[in-house]
Amino acid sequence: AGHTGRVVTREVALPFMTLLILGIGLLTVSSVATSDNVSKQVLGAGLMIVPLIALWFLGRRRIYALTLPLYLISLALLALVSLIGVEINGNRNWFALPGFQFQPLEFGKIAMILMLARYMRDPIKGVRDYVPVVLISVPMLMLVFIGTGDVGGALVLMAIIAGMLMVRGMPWRHVLIAAVALMIAIPTLVVPRLKQYQIDRLTIFLNPDVDPRGKGYQYIQSRIAIGSGGLSGKGYKQGTQSQGGFVPADHTDYIFAPWAEEQGFIGAVLLLACYVVLFWRMAAMGGECQNSNDRLVIAGVLALIGFQVLENIGAAIGVAPLTGLTLPLVSYGISSLLATATALGIVYVIHRDRYNEF
Repeated sequence: AGHTGRVVTREVALPFMTLLILGIGLLTVSSVATSDNVSKQVLGAGLMIVPLIALWFLGRRRIYALTLPLYLISLALLALVSLIGVEINGNRNWFALPGFQFQPLEFGKIAMILMLARYMRDPIKGVRDYVPVVLISVPMLMLVFIGTGDVGGALVLMAIIAGMLMVRGMPWRHVLIAAVALMIAIPTLVVPRLKQYQIDRLTIFLNPDVDPRGKGYQYIQSRIAIGSGGLSGKGYKQGTQSQGGFVPADHTDYIFAPWAEEQGFIGAVLLLACYVVLFWRMAAMGGECQNSNDRLVIAGVLALIGFQVLENIGAAIGVAPLTGLTLPLVSYGISSLLATATALGIVYVIHRDRYNEF
């Protein structure tokens, strides 16, 4: 029970769906990744318990109290990684640590969500209400887009900002103005700063057949793998496309392809349904919170995970550009697993403590 005397029922669907999606991820990684990567992924899944236990005992009030330090640390780490980080696929956004690599942006996204929620409590009415949003988001966006060259990461941050602004209450005229501003800024400010390989990644999905053995190869092979799965799939470790090495990055960026090939249309729909239930529960949990800060944090996490799911699966089926975003809880990567567990843990604890006073 909270301090108000209300009985708070425990949320069970969120952790259950999280574990189910994680199980699908471990099954797929074990099918297509090397034994070393499988071991690391299992270790990462086990380490997820660490942030969850910490969040459970910290509680909502202490999580909010840590918002500013977490945000400042995230900015410092992003600045540092842009200078001395390891460059992978053209992006300098990784720290090389013994045994694995660490991507600070994964946790920077969560810090920005908490920070925005803290200073977006009042409904958006005039231009002045956007000042805190700009002061919080622009430094991180600049460090990610210009400092590390991570276009996908910058898109996720923008999706978070947009989702939280819509939940906070953004007038429709402001939405239209923002849309027009983006239409002007993208070709004049963003595209000129992109390197040719980044432009190719963002546009080749529109017509991958123009370069089937080069830039369009991964899109074509991914679609072939997904389509060849049929209704019920070819079976565990029986996917000819993924097992034959035709699908690039089949345990990271394109992990949806081997899952759909081996488990078929039924398996693909099952995974999508799991995500839908996860998002529905987060939306419902946000609606049950009385405090605007709580609702905004949950909305930010929903935007964070939801955008990554749409972008990753969209790229796998050839309807979205490849931006290097992982499929949450499914793709190989310890940083991604721990960050997703932390984000969902925050949602759970905030909902659990929603009736407690600050």
